[in-house]
Amino acid sequence: MVTVDDRPRLTEEEKKQNHIQSEHKRRTQIRNGLEAVSKIVPGCENLQRSEGVLLHKLVEFMAVHMEERQKMIEELESLGEEVDPQMKACLRNLDDYHKNRSKPEEGGMSASRSPTKEPGEQEGGQGEGDDSHAGY
Repeated sequence: MVTVDDRPRLTEEEKKQNHIQSEHKRRTQIRNGLEAVSKIVPGCENLQRSEGVLLHKLVEFMAVHMEERQKMIEELESLGEEVDPQMKACLRNLDDYHKNRSKPEEGGMSASRSPTKEPGEQEGGQGEGDDSHAGY
């Protein structure tokens, strides 16, 4: 039986190559996820955007749809319809989101409903100061 101590240890070069491969796989997964998000969120299709801008737009997009869901649930309940509690579960943090987005100095989102441009961002592509990683 081979024990842990009997196995050959990886050389520094092998460790480095393993790390490079792992990091490449991680970046690929992030890039693929961001590309998928950019196809779903209106206004992000075919645009080179930083991860921060894209995530900001995703949060704004989700908040709008959560608000619409909340209104539909309220309307159904006002008509006497019973709404599955699981349908309401995702709305629990909506109030917290609205509280935080009115405090941009504390890391919250902007107070406007529509996504805002980042400093230096130009319409239709990357702007000066954009932190996107074209090499990903």
